[in-house]
Amino acid sequence: MSDPLANGDFFASERRPDRNDRLIPMINIVFLLLTFFMIAGTFHAAELLDIEPPEASASGADLPDEGPVVLIARDGTMALGDRKMGMDEIVAVLGGKIGDEPVEVRVKADRAARVKMVLPLLKKMADAGIIHVQLVAVRGK
Repeated sequence: MSDPLANGDFFASERRPDRNDRLIPMINIVFLLLTFFMIAGTFHAAELLDIEPPEASASGADLPDEGPVVLIARDGTMALGDRKMGMDEIVAVLGGKIGDEPVEVRVKADRAARVKMVLPLLKKMADAGIIHVQLVAVRGK
């Protein structure tokens, strides 16, 4: 075997190319894409009920992502956070959160939900002292 320093070819390699060497760049690209989508993407928790909110006819301010959310499905099923509850139970839980600072409750009803399902909830919340209520709608296209 010749001395690599003797002929000045120190970086010469006598290693035979391997089939797996072509896989390394592809693995690098996959990890770069995975990292990109993890950083650039946004994740939202899935909601308990499948709800399609109505479109807003006017533009408004973005809602904060804080505070309790009451979900009302098209069939009248209601949920608070991640638990299905009845109307009275929702009002009782929200009424217990009233303290020194006002509680902002967001009501997210399906566009096909009947008004006679939403209005009694709003009235009971007002009677319980919950006066900061926002109805959620999506921006029109």
